[in-house]
Amino acid sequence: MMINNNLAYRINITKQEDEFWTSNQRKMHPIHYTISYRASFKPELPEFFIRRYLNDKTKVVMDPFSGRGTTIIQANLMGYKAIHNDLSPVSYFIVKARQYIPEKEEFLNRLNQIDLKKNRKEPNLEEKERFYPFFHPDTYKELLNLREEYLNNPDDKILKYIMFIALSRLHGHSDGFFSVYSFPQFSVLPEAQKKNNLRRNIKIIYKDIKSRIIKKYLNDHKIEIPSEYKISNFNEYYQLDSQNLYMIPDNSVDLIITSPPFLDKVNYKQDNWLRAWFIGVEEELNDLALGIYNSLEEWKEFMKNSIKEMIRIIKPGGRIVIEVGEVKYKKNTIFLEDVIMDIINNYFNNVYVDEILINKQMFTKLSNCWKIENNIKGTNTNRCIVLKKYYHTYKINPVSFNKKIKLTRKLLNI
Repeated sequence: MMINNNLAYRINITKQEDEFWTSNQRKMHPIHYTISYRASFKPELPEFFIRRYLNDKTKVVMDPFSGRGTTIIQANLMGYKAIHNDLSPVSYFIVKARQYIPEKEEFLNRLNQIDLKKNRKEPNLEEKERFYPFFHPDTYKELLNLREEYLNNPDDKILKYIMFIALSRLHGHSDGFFSVYSFPQFSVLPEAQKKNNLRRNIKIIYKDIKSRIIKKYLNDHKIEIPSEYKISNFNEYYQLDSQNLYMIPDNSVDLIITSPPFLDKVNYKQDNWLRAWFIGVEEELNDLALGIYNSLEEWKEFMKNSIKEMIRIIKPGGRIVIEVGEVKYKKNTIFLEDVIMDIINNYFNNVYVDEILINKQMFTKLSNCWKIENNIKGTNTNRCIVLKKYYHTYKINPVSFNKKIKLTRKLLNI
């Protein structure tokens, strides 16, 4: 295959703007929506790119910033093997727990084996200060009993799925959650929850966790899991720094679909402290250097190193889809796909920007809750920059090439 490597081919990229996938709520398989997770994209996004670029079920899809696993789950639903990676142990649990999805009978049988009412010693003052702003004492006792059962049997795949369903019900804003009124997307701190309870005059009442777990399972499994999902048995799951994916071989992945951490947007540790405690990984989470970048230069360096690894593991001819957005930085709006393009032009000669697709859509319920106005604040669009790896590597002097890029852009007014 002839590769056109001239300058115009590499920089004259048209940004296509359209509604490439639906902006409607929860139209994909319900297992995508079991658990809320900050900064996650809709499953329509990976579905769109998988259909666009793959037509052979032997291909492998990966996400190096997997989050709640939207890319992984959608790839499996479509019959593709997937590779999950995320440094966060909470993300690892959320995605790995859905590798095996139990049938209703085995789910209920295993849940019924757990003595959730078992008596426990009185929690100490520190425990009460941390957890009683969220849970009634009897609800907290049941959570401890379920947690203990899981921590004693971490390899029990049915129990892991029960814990996953329970994790999705841990805190939220309706009676279906175990907690008092709180946020479902992230774990607020105890002091903030106390203030919220006082402000709303909330009475902390007992909530039976078993009935809520069963209700949530039944609700999420009204639609049958397709037989193609069995490919998940061949998935791979990693907790690696995206800048060093050393366990993943060169040229082994066909398509990467991912969304990296944005600039100074999400505190992944604080947002997941209660979830991390429940599944027994709070200490592990606290020891990690999860990316929160206050500086554009820090983010660019992180992305340069991460893209280098993505290029290494993607097969020649394979594509890397990076979903970013526009962010406010030092009173300016920055389109992060332009930053990614500059990184590619400055540092890499074995990939090129294939296309840039900008999906315009109205904000979701979550965005409206946060009082974010469409096309004014926040990440208003899915801005997807698509890189394609050359079949052959061309030798280009990065310094002189960068000068040509700047000159050509000036002449073309881009």
